[in-house]
Amino acid sequence: SRSPLHGQALQGAPWKALGALGRELAAEWAAQDVRAALCQLLLLWLGLSLLGIRLAWRAYGGAVAALCYRPAARRPPP
Repeated sequence: SRSPLHGQALQGAPWKALGALGRELAAEWAAQDVRAALCQLLLLWLGLSLLGIRLAWRAYGGAVAALCYRPAARRPPP
């Protein structure tokens, strides 16, 4: 039979793996200046793109949703 802590250990495993990946990426980031600069540029581009999408959705999202919305057709009872 499994101990009650077994499930907690499995739940913590992804966080440990993500932490290890983060530490590895930080070490790689410090070692590779060109790659780090390119990665920073791409992350900045992604962040600005997501910010632009969010602002555009805030401004025009209602109009876009209204274009895509189709009210349910009323069906007569059989």
